[in-house]
Amino acid sequence: MENNTQPQKSQEFIETKKIMFDYALMLIAPLIFALFNYGERVLFLVAISILTSLVCRRIGSSLFKSQESTRDFSSIVIGTTVALLLPINAPWWLAVSGAFFAVVICVWPFGSIRKSPFVPAAAAVSFLVICWDNLMFDYTAPNEFSLAEMLVQSNSIGRNAVAYLEVLTGGIPTAIGAGSVIALIGSLLFLVIRRPKDSIATGSFIFAVIIMAMLFPRVSTGRVVSVIMELSSGMLLFSAIFFMSYPSVMPEKLQARALWGFAGGVICMLVRLFGVFEESVCFSILIICSMTELFETISFKGKKLAFKKKEKAPTVVPEEILNKIPDMTDEEILEQTEEKIEKEVVEVVSLESVVAEENSITEQEAPFVVGGDTDEQ
Repeated sequence: MENNTQPQKSQEFIETKKIMFDYALMLIAPLIFALFNYGERVLFLVAISILTSLVCRRIGSSLFKSQESTRDFSSIVIGTTVALLLPINAPWWLAVSGAFFAVVICVWPFGSIRKSPFVPAAAAVSFLVICWDNLMFDYTAPNEFSLAEMLVQSNSIGRNAVAYLEVLTGGIPTAIGAGSVIALIGSLLFLVIRRPKDSIATGSFIFAVIIMAMLFPRVSTGRVVSVIMELSSGMLLFSAIFFMSYPSVMPEKLQARALWGFAGGVICMLVRLFGVFEESVCFSILIICSMTELFETISFKGKKLAFKKKEKAPTVVPEEILNKIPDMTDEEILEQTEEKIEKEVVEVVSLESVVAEENSITEQEAPFVVGGDTDEQ
């Protein structure tokens, strides 16, 4: 048994390590721009978040006797992602809480990061926003506003070239790793080249956001400005790249994956339009992750879209029972069938005779049946 399972576990570890290594490379560009914009404190938040993730993974492996290794880069990816979505002045315990929640709540119960139905970092950020929203959105300097807050208040950056330059480089206050559009575009290009199939959901997500931003603009300076501000604000572009391409939450079929990503973008914009938080993209990520199984059942026949019903597995007869059934020719089966039919006919006739005898009661045996009380008269 061990010989069959060990290669499978090794293959899963190699595949996970390869994917997480790609994510780690994708995170380099946002990390560099964060260091350039915010300084050395970025390294402190990232380091303490990664350390918490590694410790929690190690404790989980010991408690549950898991074969999962901490050398698959997943702890580095989780810790770095959580830290990059924090404000620069976040307290150290906020990074610890996020990494702790990501591993203990979103990885431990499922035994492996590849089996988790949620993106750990997205769930952790959602948890932090619910519990400490005042700290999670406290990245604005005096007399300055983040793009997400400007959209909530229907304020626009207009057509100011300096403002667009700050958006591209991450100069406008936001989460430390989600502000630089140039860095995130570099990560997106790496994803498209390295893992084109996984980028389908990301592309359809962004496409849905563009359509929704054009149909329902939150600013009055034009639809193009609305699209730019929606894509550049908050954690949207970062989440689209790193969360919507997460391998364990996407549907397997490419067409279903594209539709899944598009639905995620629509949900994201709806939550943004009607939500109460300044940024709520991570909530929409969790919602669409819970609908993955639904999109797995979608089938595409021609140009029609339909939901497939899950077919019941055929009944399998064990080999032990099949071996006990004797080999018989068609003539022998026919003879046995005729004998069974004759026996059943004889049983029916005998049963009818018994019923007839019981119903044939004479007057001597039961005079009250025929004459009632005539003898007494």
